[in-house]
Amino acid sequence: MFSIIVCSIRPEQAAALEQNIASTIGVSYEFIVYDNRAAGKGICAVYNECARRAKYDYLCFIHEDIAFHTQDWGREIAQKLSEQDCGAIGFAGGTSKYPYPYGWQSIRTFTCKNYIRGSLGGGSSLRKSREEGAYSQVVTLDGMALMVRRDVWAECNFDEVTFTGFHSYDTDFTTALFCGGRRNYVCNSVLIEHFSTGSFSTKWYESVKRYLAKWGERLPLFVEPKHTVRQIARLAPRVEAFALKYLLRHGLVERAEAVAMVDDFCARHPFAIQGLLMRLRLCKTE
Repeated sequence: MFSIIVCSIRPEQAAALEQNIASTIGVSYEFIVYDNRAAGKGICAVYNECARRAKYDYLCFIHEDIAFHTQDWGREIAQKLSEQDCGAIGFAGGTSKYPYPYGWQSIRTFTCKNYIRGSLGGGSSLRKSREEGAYSQVVTLDGMALMVRRDVWAECNFDEVTFTGFHSYDTDFTTALFCGGRRNYVCNSVLIEHFSTGSFSTKWYESVKRYLAKWGERLPLFVEPKHTVRQIARLAPRVEAFALKYLLRHGLVERAEAVAMVDDFCARHPFAIQGLLMRLRLCKTE
């Protein structure tokens, strides 16, 4: 049923993941691990290469720092993937995508998630939205786990030309599926644990800018029901402020650029309290 595809740089984590999958998946599978320590290939190139070698019809592109907590999850996921219009299934995603520099996650209104954020050093917290039903439709998904049918991947490979590193490939891939008429989902009926808090580096920011250059003219995107023009206009400043605060918090832009971005935001949204808060944040860092 499933071809589990892992781009690995930590063999011990990949081995632990295989043991976890063997004891939880509940269906036939193969485990394809690409040891990327020496080659250092971009994750899109690795995923495409491994997918071409896969023998099963359901592909699971997954990070090695993952553990499944639900028994027989393979049966559950396979049933949903078999739906003709199904795109990708994951465990965290966004129900909108605005033309601002952020990944899949934005304000709470547009965020769906169902996973445990753990730490290899111990400690964890459940990240779960208040969603009803086994699946929630989204525009984009986080790449901790992306499950698709082989024919869906064949129609829309990972873009290894534009995204040569390890960031934004997930947002790009699921955006392409969504724009192609597929339905992407966050799975609420299977629980996984992700032993990572993410990485927000200058490389991440550069990949986000490449994503915006590629898709900017198609944004914003929303799942059904469509938002009204008034709703889009009302929520846009909140999403943009969320994106700018991420850049400021992680020091991804030089101070002069940060000041210019915040001043521009305040000029366009003079009554948004987020602008004042960002200005105060900049003042504290002087």
